[in-house]
Amino acid sequence: MLDALREGFDVYPVVDAVGGTSVEAHRAGLERMAQAGARPVSWVQLICELQRDWNRAQTSKGFAQILFAGRG
Repeated sequence: MLDALREGFDVYPVVDAVGGTSVEAHRAGLERMAQAGARPVSWVQLICELQRDWNRAQTSKGFAQILFAGRG
């Protein structure tokens, strides 16, 4: 990730899709990435960026199934 930043890539680590050896290690790693210029996002933010809007009918049904799986 740090190498990608150094090479000029925009980096968006998905914070709830990675872990650490402890909660503190996870937090420290995320802070380090942010300090280096990464832009942390959640998995929900990521899939919403990929879907863009509900008018993309070809993918909206699958998107909704993923987003709302296990809810109500």
